[in-house]
Amino acid sequence: MTKPLYLHVVFPMSRLKNIFDQHRASVPLGKLLGRGGEGAVFEIVGKPDLVAKIYHPDKARERQDKIAAMVASGMQNKVSNAAFPIAPLFEGAGIFAGFTMLRIGKQKPIHQLYSPASRRNEFPDADYRLLVRTALNIAKAVAAVHAAGCVIGDLNHSGILVGADATATLIDCDSFQFSREGRTFLCAVGVPDYTPPELQGKSLENIHRTPNHDAFGLSVAIFSLLFLGRHPFSGRYLGRGDMPEERAIAEYRFAYSTEKSRTQTEPPPFAPTLSYIPREMASAFEMCFGPGGAHGCRPKAADWIALLQRAESQLVKCAAKAGHFHFSAAPNCPWCGLEKAIPGFVAFPSPLIVNTATPVDLGQLIAAIRGVADPGNAPALDSAMPVVQSAPVNQNKGALDSSAGQFLLSTACGIAAAAILRLGYVPPVIGLAALGASAYFALRSPKQLHANSPRSHQLKQAWDQVDQRYRTEGDVSRFNTARRQSEQRIREYNDLPGEEARRLADLSRRQRELQLKYFLERFSLVSATIKGVGSGRKATLRSNGIHTAADISRQRIESISGFGPATAAVLLSWRSALEQRFVFNPAQPISPGEVAQVKSDIGQRRLALETALKADLIAIRTVAAEIQRSRADLTNRARAIWVEYKQAEADEKVRVFGDVVARRWVFGVACFATFIVAGANSSGPSAATVPSNPPSRPAASVSPSVPPNVATASSSGQSNVSLSGKLAEQTTMSKLASSSVQQTSRPETLSPWPQNTAAAISAVPAVPPLDPLREIKPPHQPPAETAISDAQTGPGTAAPDPSVGRLRDLGYIGPSDVPSNTIALSALRDFKIINHLAADTRLDATTAQILRSPQAIARNRSFLGGWSTDPACTQGTQLTISTQEARTEAGACTFDAFLPNRSGWTVRGHCQVGQDRWPATISFAISGKSLSWSSAKGNAKYYRCG
Repeated sequence: MTKPLYLHVVFPMSRLKNIFDQHRASVPLGKLLGRGGEGAVFEIVGKPDLVAKIYHPDKARERQDKIAAMVASGMQNKVSNAAFPIAPLFEGAGIFAGFTMLRIGKQKPIHQLYSPASRRNEFPDADYRLLVRTALNIAKAVAAVHAAGCVIGDLNHSGILVGADATATLIDCDSFQFSREGRTFLCAVGVPDYTPPELQGKSLENIHRTPNHDAFGLSVAIFSLLFLGRHPFSGRYLGRGDMPEERAIAEYRFAYSTEKSRTQTEPPPFAPTLSYIPREMASAFEMCFGPGGAHGCRPKAADWIALLQRAESQLVKCAAKAGHFHFSAAPNCPWCGLEKAIPGFVAFPSPLIVNTATPVDLGQLIAAIRGVADPGNAPALDSAMPVVQSAPVNQNKGALDSSAGQFLLSTACGIAAAAILRLGYVPPVIGLAALGASAYFALRSPKQLHANSPRSHQLKQAWDQVDQRYRTEGDVSRFNTARRQSEQRIREYNDLPGEEARRLADLSRRQRELQLKYFLERFSLVSATIKGVGSGRKATLRSNGIHTAADISRQRIESISGFGPATAAVLLSWRSALEQRFVFNPAQPISPGEVAQVKSDIGQRRLALETALKADLIAIRTVAAEIQRSRADLTNRARAIWVEYKQAEADEKVRVFGDVVARRWVFGVACFATFIVAGANSSGPSAATVPSNPPSRPAASVSPSVPPNVATASSSGQSNVSLSGKLAEQTTMSKLASSSVQQTSRPETLSPWPQNTAAAISAVPAVPPLDPLREIKPPHQPPAETAISDAQTGPGTAAPDPSVGRLRDLGYIGPSDVPSNTIALSALRDFKIINHLAADTRLDATTAQILRSPQAIARNRSFLGGWSTDPACTQGTQLTISTQEARTEAGACTFDAFLPNRSGWTVRGHCQVGQDRWPATISFAISGKSLSWSSAKGNAKYYRCG
C-alpha cells in the first residue's frame, strides 16, 4: 500500500495528466508498469503497443539532449530487438519529461529464466534448448546494437527481457553510450558483477566504453543461461581469507578455468564444468574471462552467434529424463547429477504430455508375451545322438594300431626290466619300479591313445567345438532374462494407478508446505533490498543455486565460501519476515501445475512401458526362435561328426594291439618268458662272482629262444621291425663274437663248456614264438560328405546346376564367369564363410538347406568386394576384401579363422604394414552400402564401390 503513496509524491497527479508529444498532442498515461531510480514506465491509453517513460525532474534535464539525438538518428528503425526512444515527451510549458518506446509483450527479466525456481513458475515449459536459443537471440540483439554504432555499456540481467518463445529484447536503451555529430553521450553506470576486470573499482562517468567491454557482460549473461544462474567468477576460493566477487573479477579468477594453479578457485559444489559444453565454447569463455580478454581478445557478439548456432545442433536428449537436454560433448547428463546431489532440486521438469491416442489392448499384449513357448533347458548333446554300431573297415584289420609304437617300446622296457630284476644287477625295488612303469605305459587303454591320432583328434576337436556352441547358443538363460524383464514391466504398468494415487495423496499432506514454498518463491533475491547483501553477494548466491526466499536455509548459506553465520542470520531474518506474512488457506486447492505434473509423469511412464512391452514381445519371440534353431542346426551338425567319430573308434579297435586284452597277453607272456629264461641261464649274482670260473657268455645262450620263423622274417627285408627281429640280430652278433673268442684265446683260458655247443644249446627250453609279422597298411579314410569336388567335376566342366545357379543368383559367381570346378569350389567356400558355416568346400545337408533358403546372405550384403572412404567412390577402390585377406595400398591383413558374430563377422588373422606385423581380431558389420571395420587399432567406415 506504500508504493502508490510514494509514486504520488515523486510524480504528482497534476504532472502525469499534463504530458504531450512534440506536436503538442496530449499523451494520456495509464497504469504504472514499473519504476526505477531514473523514473517510471506507464501505459499510454489508446496505444497498446507503446509505453511512456517519465523521468524524475533532475534526470530529465541530464537526458534531454541524448534522447533528442537518439530520436533524430532513428535508432529504433535500425535495431528492432531493442527498446530505443521513439519520440520525446514534454510537460507544462514544454519541459522535457521523457519519451515513448515500444511496449515489450509478455517478456520477463532474464534471471527468471535461468533461475530454476522462478523458471518453473514463469517459464513452466522451458527446457535447456530454450536457454541456448535465448542466449543466441541475446547475442544477435547485442550485435545489432553494435552495428548501429552504439555501445551498451551497462549490459546486465536487468536490461534484458526474454519471452517464452526465446525472443530477447534490450531495454534501458537511453543509458547506452551513443555518438552523434561528433558528440558522445557516455554510459555512466554499471553493475559490478557484469563489469569487466579492467573497469572494476573505477568511476564510469568519464570512461569511453568499447564493444570489448560489452563482450564481457554478454559472456556473463550467456554463461548464466548455460549454467543455470551461476556466475563465472563465483566459486570456491582455495586460498586464505574471503574472495569477494568484484575482487575475483578484477584478478581474473575465472572459477571454471582449467588454470586452477593461477586462479586458485574451483567451481561451486555439484556445478557442471566446462567439460559439459562444446570445446570451442569452453575456449571462448577461457579467452573472455582470462587476462588476455582485456586486450581486445574477447569473443564478439558475432562470434557468439556462430558458436551458439553450432552448439544448438549438438544438443541431445537425456536417456533417463524426458525434460533433460544437454550437449553431446558432456560425459553424462549434468541435470540428472544435480537433481541427485541436491534433494528436492528440479533442473527441468518433465514436459506435460496429453495422450489423445486410443489406448492399446494391454490384455492381449500381456497374453501374447506370456504365451511364447519356453524352450526349456537343453538336453545334453550326446543324449540326442543315435546309437551307432559301426562295422570296422576290412583294410584296418591286421594293421598296426596308431599307438602300437608306444606299446612295443613299453614292452621292450618291460622285458629289460624283467631280465635285470631276475639277474639281480640292481636292487629288487628298482627293478620292480621299472617293471611297473613299463606295465603302466604298455597297458593303458587304447581309447585314450586313439585321441592322439590325426583323424580321431580332429573329430574330437570338432565335437567339442559343436558341443560348446550348443551349450552357449542353446542356453535358455537369454529367454529367461527377457521374460523376467517383461514381467517386471508388466508389474510396473499395473502399479501405475496406485503410484499416481500415492503421489496425489502426498501433495494433499504437503499442502501447507507447498503453499508456503510458492509464496516464498515470489520474492526474488535480485529485486530484494537486504542490508549487507549487495549485487556481488546476490550473484554468489545465484551461482550456488539460491535465487528466491524459498531457497534460503542456514546450512546452504554457511556452506558458501565467504558467507558466515552473520550473513546467514540476515538472510534467514529476511525469510522469516516474509513467512510471517504467509497465511495458509486450507480451502485452496492443490496447485493445478503440481497435479498436472504428477499426471504427466504417470502418463509418460505408461507410454514408455507400453512401447517397451511391444518391443519385449518381439524380443522374446526372436530369442525363443533363435534358441530352437541353434539347437536343431547344431544337433544335425553334431550327428554327422558323432557317426564319423564312432566309426574311427571301431576302426582303431581291430588294429594290431588295438585292444587292451591283447596288449595284456603279449606284455605278460614276454616279461614272464624273459624272467624264466634269464633265471635258467644264470645262477645268480653269486655264480657270476666266483673267481675260478671264466666269464660266461649269456648272449650266446639267448639264441635258442629265437624261433626260426622270426629270423627268416627279419632277414626278408620287411619294413617293420618287431621285438623278435631285434633278438635275432642280437643273437647273430653274439655268435660272431663267440667264434672270434674261440679262435684267438689260449687253450688254458677257454671255457670248460662242452665242445658240442649245439647239443648244449638244444637243452635250453625255447620261448613260445611271437605272432607272425603283418604288413602295415595306411589308415582308412571314410568317404567324405557330398561336395563339389574334382572327382565330380573336372576343371573344365560345370558344377551341379542347382548349386551353381543358386551361387550365381547370390552373386558369388559372376554373370560372365564360366562355372568351372575351381570357380564353383571357391564360390561355395565364400558362401559358407559369409553365412557362418565351416570354411570348407563340402556341400553337406546343412549347406544345401541354407543355400536354398530365402534368408541366405548374398555377396552384396557381405564384406566381400571393393570399398572406399568416399560414399561416391570418386577416388576409386581403396580397400579390397576377400575371404582370404583385406588389402590396401599401405598393407594387408590375412585371415586365419572366422568366429561367430550375431551382428556381422569376426575374423582372426595377421596384419602387416611395411615391416610391422601384428595379430589382429577384426569385426565387420554391414549397414546398407556401408561397412564398419572394428579392431583394437580403432574403427573405420567404408562405402561399397560398384
